[in-house]
Amino acid sequence: MKKTVLIIGISSFVGSNLAQIFKDDYRVVGTYSKTPVEIPGVTCYPCDVFKKDYLIALISFIKPDFTIYAVGLSSLTDCKLFPKQADALNSAGAINACTASERCGAKFVYISSSYVMGGIDQIYKENDTPFPATVYGSTLSSSEFYIQRSCLNYLLLRCSNLYGRSYGPKHPNWFETLQASLVQNQPIQTDDSVVTGFLDVYIMGRILKAIMETGVSNRMFHISSRDYLTRYEFARLMAKTFKKDENLIQKGTILFPVEGGQSEANSKSAYKYLFKLDNSNTEDFLGTKMPTIAESLKLTQRRLAGENLA
Repeated sequence: MKKTVLIIGISSFVGSNLAQIFKDDYRVVGTYSKTPVEIPGVTCYPCDVFKKDYLIALISFIKPDFTIYAVGLSSLTDCKLFPKQADALNSAGAINACTASERCGAKFVYISSSYVMGGIDQIYKENDTPFPATVYGSTLSSSEFYIQRSCLNYLLLRCSNLYGRSYGPKHPNWFETLQASLVQNQPIQTDDSVVTGFLDVYIMGRILKAIMETGVSNRMFHISSRDYLTRYEFARLMAKTFKKDENLIQKGTILFPVEGGQSEANSKSAYKYLFKLDNSNTEDFLGTKMPTIAESLKLTQRRLAGENLA
């Protein structure tokens, strides 16, 4: 009998992609707030993560083996503009889902971000203390702290920037906007001041699936490309990979939405903020190597061309 994966927030970019990755090997059930989802082979229910009793009742009814929390406000700018909404979705909702999941005997999976770190020029390990520079990072850090200290059956994935196509075509994400600009031969300005890893969301999903199948609990894993680029550098590499005009990519510096009172993290660096995750524990645990950004983009190209990567 297939195990059951419950994806809370299945209409989100991460949630909808995970559903596609898991549905062949697991019974996948999803919840959504305002955007109904139709994914063949996946059952979906409306759910408000702030209604604790309903959430407990729904999870008790579904009886999942794993509960993946894919709800959240992930825009750095929107989190700064709407901090209460960010805290509610990224922290309070996650805590409610974690509590309900544990009460029902499911393993809780929380997907965090490299932005929980401070952005200084170092390679961050899993046991380094978070010191977020953004509201977004602060809300995720709060959830990490709660889960590690209150949950008895969890997995934490701290990820680099994830890219790919989203579920909702009416609200294209940054990758889709970049892709459209390249296809239409339109110039696009991209930031060249913040350094991160970049990973196709499909790769993250496959790694999560491999980790879940080991049965490990109560661990944090860093999931990132082996190298790091700015968005400008990533965009030019993407143009080259997809055989588009690299000159359409224009260098810029986009205001990084730090929390009030914080200054630039790296006064001596050529870059202002650097969010580099150390993958070594994940690689040792799975016995594999994480891809470079170039390798990730080559897989993306094959995937979007319809090639079966199973």
